[in-house]
Amino acid sequence: MLTFLKRPLVCKPVGVEVLRGQRVTVTSSPAPRSNLVTMDGMSHGTPWLYQPVQFHSFREYTCTLDAAEQCEYQQGYWRFWSEADHRYALPTIAFFMAAIVLFGIGNLVQEASPRNLLQSRPTRKLIALHRYLSYRSLRIEALNWNSAPFGILLLAAIGVIYFFCMTLAPKPYYWPNTPELNYGNSPPLATRAGWLSLACMPFVFATAGKSNLITLATGVSHERLQVFHRWISYAFFILALIHTFPFIVYHVWQGDMQEQWNTSVFYWTGVMALLAQAYLTFASFGPLRDYFVAAGTLFALSWLHRQIRILFEHGFRHHATLNLAANGFVQAAVPTTATWTVGQHCFVRFMSMGPHMLTTHPFSACSLPEKRSPGAECESRLVFFIRPRAGFTARLARHVESHPGVKVPVLLDGPYGGVDMRKLESSDRLVVFAGGSGAGWVLPFVTAFIRRREMTGSGNVAPSMRIVFVTRDLATRRWFELEISELLSHRCGMQPHLAIEVYYTGCREDKGPSVENGQFLRKLEDPEKAPNPVTSAAANSDSELRTDEPKGTCGDCKRLDIRPDLRCMVSEEAAALHGTATLGFFVCGPLSMQNDVANAVAKEQVAALGREPKDIYLHMEHFSWA
Repeated sequence: MLTFLKRPLVCKPVGVEVLRGQRVTVTSSPAPRSNLVTMDGMSHGTPWLYQPVQFHSFREYTCTLDAAEQCEYQQGYWRFWSEADHRYALPTIAFFMAAIVLFGIGNLVQEASPRNLLQSRPTRKLIALHRYLSYRSLRIEALNWNSAPFGILLLAAIGVIYFFCMTLAPKPYYWPNTPELNYGNSPPLATRAGWLSLACMPFVFATAGKSNLITLATGVSHERLQVFHRWISYAFFILALIHTFPFIVYHVWQGDMQEQWNTSVFYWTGVMALLAQAYLTFASFGPLRDYFVAAGTLFALSWLHRQIRILFEHGFRHHATLNLAANGFVQAAVPTTATWTVGQHCFVRFMSMGPHMLTTHPFSACSLPEKRSPGAECESRLVFFIRPRAGFTARLARHVESHPGVKVPVLLDGPYGGVDMRKLESSDRLVVFAGGSGAGWVLPFVTAFIRRREMTGSGNVAPSMRIVFVTRDLATRRWFELEISELLSHRCGMQPHLAIEVYYTGCREDKGPSVENGQFLRKLEDPEKAPNPVTSAAANSDSELRTDEPKGTCGDCKRLDIRPDLRCMVSEEAAALHGTATLGFFVCGPLSMQNDVANAVAKEQVAALGREPKDIYLHMEHFSWA
């Protein structure tokens, strides 16, 4: 092997020192043909790593510069590459861990604090401020886009400031090298950006899985951690770019960029890693992601935990009975002994749907398990109402249309997410907003409210509930009223504690999808795109009912033919709250509905800071999966 080397090197296999500018012939054990530099100065072959990858490296360093002040400058606190991991990576890990610990402590305090402490005036003001930051958001109507809540934006701003300062505040960005003086070949800017980027990587993984330690510590469910998963990934990628380009700039200035590319393994492996990271980062953008086949990366521990949970909690015995609901939704009823709570969702795998058996789909549970004694086990019906859209759900609907009542094997993964049951059960007043296909999400609230009313003693304050359902599809309105009527059919005395308002915002000619005529597969109501209804004499009053439609069987439902003023409703409910009474808002609907309710509740939290604080809670469920 003929080599022409620029710097001294000790060849350990034969113990021969190769001096600068000398040509030597080295005979050693077989090695990959790589890093070959021939007499013509050209490099050939593919570079490979010779040494094994090590978890710990040799940290001692001896300065070879001529002057002591040069060595002192080279080994400055924010400049020395040999200790850059301690200066940049470890503080970044501490930065993320501090946020996790802070919210973990808050979750622990909330779990363990006695109720009288939570009802104290200072605590309620603090809770009101926290809820304002958690609820208030911005909306760009033209883009049909809601920003993250102010609290999450504040955390993001803190992160941006941290990474901005840690990357750009230390000087210099490049070593002041000269032909006579060389401080090093790694620009300080590239070194610190690389360590900052590397420190982000564990938290990208930690926020991605359905089963993760952050959820355990903070109580924040996996779907609400996805925004942090995406944003940390962006920081991870941007810092990786900042790590890469200074090396290119430096070696272009040195005039040896082509040689570095041909001979250095780190450029080959680094570029491949950067391309893969760029794909994962940009492919996660919603507009781009819609055009890619979903290909999830399974993280070993999370995947294993979910498989064990599926096996031992649900097993492989479940079958779903599929039928079409009156509004064209697919009803999937799964007999099971599992338990779940209001607002939770499961990932369902349909085992007899061809290639779709390889995918899982999240659906909200639209029922509650049967009441049971502690320790007893009884079978319940886990019901999902699935809105046919495109792809799998459309194929499922066509299958059910041609085979009504068919039973198919399913695998269940869950439940996940859900409403904070302590808030639901402790609220004196409950207000539930739903739109479109969020109708099924409302049904467990009604069941839970009925059970709570039945368990309320005569000496306790009876809770009350208001349900506001908005749709522009007549078939969905009729179906919703039938479902409510069935739930209330054997319960008396719910009035006046339960108020149900159904708002129809569609056209008078809209008769809805016809299941009998096989027309349900057309695109169903999309409240986000519903035009504003034309105001007419029949819609001027907020209590006037449609007279040309047959009245539904829901005697407890109030029909209205206008678009509801959600912000006004929130203000009215908050104004009616007195003393230590608690008020809970629960929302499942399109983005415009979520934005209106969230900002209205946030406004009430701000108002509470200047007067007697009120306990107003908000839970929002995404209208569709993130």
